[in-house]
Amino acid sequence: MNYKQLDDKMKVKIDFLLEQGHSMRSCARLLNISHSTVSRYKNNVYKKRVIDIQKKYSDFLEYLYKAYDWRCKSIELCVRDFKTYHPGKPHVSVQQVYNWINEDKIKIKVKDTCYKRSRKKGKNNGMMTHLKWNLDNKTVLPIRLRPKYVEKREEIGHLEIDSIIGKKNEFDSIISIVDRCSRKMWLIKAEYKNEYYINNLIYKYIKENEITVKSITTDNGLEFKALGIAAKTLGVKLYKCDPYCSFQRGTNERYNALVRRFLPKGKSFVNVAQQYLDDIVFKINSMPRKMFDFKTPFEIDYIQSISGAVEN
Repeated sequence: MNYKQLDDKMKVKIDFLLEQGHSMRSCARLLNISHSTVSRYKNNVYKKRVIDIQKKYSDFLEYLYKAYDWRCKSIELCVRDFKTYHPGKPHVSVQQVYNWINEDKIKIKVKDTCYKRSRKKGKNNGMMTHLKWNLDNKTVLPIRLRPKYVEKREEIGHLEIDSIIGKKNEFDSIISIVDRCSRKMWLIKAEYKNEYYINNLIYKYIKENEITVKSITTDNGLEFKALGIAAKTLGVKLYKCDPYCSFQRGTNERYNALVRRFLPKGKSFVNVAQQYLDDIVFKINSMPRKMFDFKTPFEIDYIQSISGAVEN
């Protein structure tokens, strides 16, 4: 059997057919050549393109590998910082970096990215029944009675509180507190799940850290059953979300996902010290956020505090 190398004209035809969505076998049939020839050509072109990427964007990729941390520094932040500090060097867009990751052209893998793919859960179409709300002294109220201005996120002090569960059959957990306006976060180590213990723990932490509180929003977890006592002592309203409606505390749920980057599901919290939680909080509160024009929650909290002091 006679063999001959592909000429430039045949290579152009193969590239055209592949771009049109034809498979390698389909290209081979249309061009009357072996599909293994198309396969070898495609692999060689792919390897050449990967080598070209490594050469052309060597400085950019070196910075990306060094600076990227899926827990607290995203691809977007790395690209932005490189463009800021190295304006004259070749770089690509954020989408192109993700394309490289999906095509396995760089060292960062899909499993190492910030957001993991998960199966979509089916919607719960069952009728949701409301709990009996504690309306004593109008301190504990359903979320539907929360004022509309709280939704605007224009002032600090409106907190969302939730608990993060560790390993099964353990009492240790973490209480997460997030400010709806500044997105500033606090974490508290809890050794028990007793509602009165949790109430005293949260109240003491808020007073010791001088956290501004104007309202509190929680879910219907049993650990927060007595939190109305702290709310009444602080002189604020406590709003309870509807059952199975975690989207009503969207900020809290989003930040719990950030904490899971450092403390994945199934990890025991028994040996997790408060100091380690403070380190996690510092990293999260130091993350530049796109919604704030890449300012950090620390900066937003300071700006809001100053503006609030001026208005008063």
